[in-house]
Amino acid sequence: MTILYYFLFPLVVIIASIVGAIAGIGGGVIIRPVLDAFDYFSTPEITNMISTMCVVFGTSTSIIRHITSKSKIENWKTAVFLGIGAVIGGVIGQFLFQFVKDSSNGDVLIIIQSAILIALLVFVLFYMKLLLPKGKQLHIKNFIVTIIIGIFLGICSTFLGIGGGPINVAVLLLFFGMDMKQAAINSLITIIFSQLAKIVMAGIDGTFVTLFSIESLPTVDQSWWIFLLILIPISIIGSLLGTWFNKKMSNKGVQIVYMATTIAIILINIYLIVMSSINLA
Repeated sequence: MTILYYFLFPLVVIIASIVGAIAGIGGGVIIRPVLDAFDYFSTPEITNMISTMCVVFGTSTSIIRHITSKSKIENWKTAVFLGIGAVIGGVIGQFLFQFVKDSSNGDVLIIIQSAILIALLVFVLFYMKLLLPKGKQLHIKNFIVTIIIGIFLGICSTFLGIGGGPINVAVLLLFFGMDMKQAAINSLITIIFSQLAKIVMAGIDGTFVTLFSIESLPTVDQSWWIFLLILIPISIIGSLLGTWFNKKMSNKGVQIVYMATTIAIILINIYLIVMSSINLA
């Protein structure tokens, strides 16, 4: 059965990375819940870390590719201020994640993460389908307000282990008046900040030491870092492909990918809540 996962997990990551680079959702919003659904690893910290590392390497690749190919990146200063806030929020989100994890078991944590994510994504769909077509967009310029919004995004990104995903894009559309392709690119910049903050916190709070100490993990998890070494290059390849598609697609095409992915993520998280509830029962 383990051999099967060596085919399934790379497939999940490359699809998530392609879609993440196209729509600016980073991939983690797909990787974390799908790996949780397989229930292969014994602790959510492992799937969170795999998701985070794939998002960091994949998203960095996408941004570098956009820069080297001279893609037009408007409003990048907004993304930087959001990123500064996301760093602060990322630290807060990591503390919240650790608190909930220590106060409950893995199934309860998954239920909480999935329920919050579903609620946020339902709002995203409501905005995208009903409000955005009517031109309901703000054009915030105040950097303090931008940082505060970034803190919220950082908390969501780190606590939910998703890298920011559709929430970032919706926020950039709603509060900063961007079009779909610019929101996708700037979302990736914001994601990098929050995920790097998460990695730094993982080093400070001892998560890295625990996860990379083979002796401290159950037998089934002793090879999780082998998956990591396989999946990081896969995420880079997927991000390069996704960036190429993003440059070729129209705003409408990017929006279709974004909407379809958001619906799929909601369905995956509903499944996670059902299965985790069954486990608790």
